[in-house]
Amino acid sequence: MSKILIVLFLLGSFSLKSQIDISILKGSINSKNSDLDFNQIDDTTAFFTSSYFNGSKQVSEIFISKKSNDLWDRNTYKNLNFENFISGNTSFDMKRNHIYFTLCDGFNNCDIYIYNEGKAENLSEKYPDVFVSNYNSQPNFFTINQQDYLSFTSNRKNGFGGLDIWFLLIDKDGGFGMPLNAGKNINSSADEITPYFDTAKSTLFFSSNDTNYTLGGFDIFYSEGIPNNWSQKKSMYDFNSKSDDLYFKYYNDYSGYFSSNRPNDNSYCDSCCSNIFTFTISNPEQPSNLVSSYSEFLPLNLYFDNDSPEIDSYNSSPINYKESYVNYFMKIDEYSNYNSDNSLFFEDSLKGNFNQLNKLLHRLHYELENGYFVDIKIKGYASQLADSTYNIELSSVRIKSLISYFLSFQNGFLAQFYNDNKLKISEVPLGESQIKSKPNQNIKKGIYGIDAILNRKVSILKIDSYK
Repeated sequence: MSKILIVLFLLGSFSLKSQIDISILKGSINSKNSDLDFNQIDDTTAFFTSSYFNGSKQVSEIFISKKSNDLWDRNTYKNLNFENFISGNTSFDMKRNHIYFTLCDGFNNCDIYIYNEGKAENLSEKYPDVFVSNYNSQPNFFTINQQDYLSFTSNRKNGFGGLDIWFLLIDKDGGFGMPLNAGKNINSSADEITPYFDTAKSTLFFSSNDTNYTLGGFDIFYSEGIPNNWSQKKSMYDFNSKSDDLYFKYYNDYSGYFSSNRPNDNSYCDSCCSNIFTFTISNPEQPSNLVSSYSEFLPLNLYFDNDSPEIDSYNSSPINYKESYVNYFMKIDEYSNYNSDNSLFFEDSLKGNFNQLNKLLHRLHYELENGYFVDIKIKGYASQLADSTYNIELSSVRIKSLISYFLSFQNGFLAQFYNDNKLKISEVPLGESQIKSKPNQNIKKGIYGIDAILNRKVSILKIDSYK
């Protein structure tokens, strides 16, 4: 848990793979430590956070960086670093000449501060009725229609679980209203962190480790809207990896920064430590089109009955997903007798998503016929009713049954593209879904309960289409 908290604190029609250039930030910014949260405030000035352990003690400081000849240097910004505290997460209110930042006393106790005219003020002490939890961090100041807001991350009560993103109204005198939760379209029972609102795009960017949507670790997401009305979050697939991807920010319409502990050519980097990356969108005519035309389908969850397909029989007589789907749907009465609400799942999720799958396959065929290459990323899940080895194998079999349906769909019109390597499908068997609690000892509840039902699935997470 402590390692997670370190990270939390410091922390179109066609694919944009050919349009986005991602590279490690040049200069002396990145080190053998964790370097993250790069916040550029003008053409030559930026702030960032660097963190490391000195024995068992965590050390974290805010640095200021100046750009010269396309290289960024690093210098400690003494005004925001305090003895016996770990510091990070800068955000700027240029109108009031305020700097928002975080100070933490250990792993679990973090407060948001305002720095102005040589004085740092703890908002939890000034507004104890507003900041009621022991963890308030990652402030982001922004303005919409002349109304000022502060977004932040907190574990306060009445959220959705884990760390949630919250919003505060700031009045004309700089006072704070009561926090508003970002809502279910953004927050989940997992952790949502590092919020950044881009006013030019009316879009909130943030990171989440919700395993129903991520490629691994923390992924970057976005949602369009305003603090009391957000669209369903969508993944920034072109920026995400199997590692932790955090602190996404635009500097202008076509470039920006994020932090990640992904492998790279920085000789100091290892799996523990984040580095700062920069990105440039090379096609400025489509600066905000960061998700392919398949976003209306994704993520697409295809569900399976318990222990289906049978692993032993699949190897000798493989069945495809359509057969599994039909057999599963025939059990609607059996499942509904256990819980009447299960009938909604069968109609809306099981049947509805299968129909969406068929629409998706027609779309794939259209693009492949028109000369495009398609890459698909699929992730397999299983509920926690068996040991991990079995679940990993079952997840893989479920992915294979879905691929089999792809290739047999409407007399196999996709098979030729698959054989010619124009349609590529990447398999990522996961094994057990990371549900929050172990199944009940009552085996019927384990099989027929909604938690297990929703965890027996294969998810189509990402589709890239390109020439």
